[in-house]
Amino acid sequence: MSQTSTDQTERLVQFSRRQLWFVLVFLLVLGAGHMVDLYAPTKISALVGVPIFLVAFFAMPSLKTTGIDFSGANPAMQALRNDELRQFALAKAFRNGFFVLLAYPPLCAFALTGLAVANPLPAVVASGAWLGAVVFLASLLWYDR
Repeated sequence: MSQTSTDQTERLVQFSRRQLWFVLVFLLVLGAGHMVDLYAPTKISALVGVPIFLVAFFAMPSLKTTGIDFSGANPAMQALRNDELRQFALAKAFRNGFFVLLAYPPLCAFALTGLAVANPLPAVVASGAWLGAVVFLASLLWYDR
């Protein structure tokens, strides 16, 4: 592999990690907003989603400013896709997210029996999907150092 493709691969890995961190932080803020809305439903909490969306839209790392070729024929992209350590990290992260998705609904059902939630099924499903995604992203960032 030449020096230019190694440089491109490093930039691609850095950009990928930056995107993963952004999505993880965005999901954490979105989950916190959902918890506030769940336990303190007011009209103000509905307005919080608009600034979160605007911040997310403008803060997302731009593809055009990086100068990286994201085509499938790019050798740097192929090297990133075929990296064994990254595939191993992805497999472990998927496994962690899957086991959290399996274990969460029964635990949440026991926790919600004592709380006065108006409609518990959507709360369990939505928070379970959110938690699975957060665990997957956090695991991927942890294993893919």
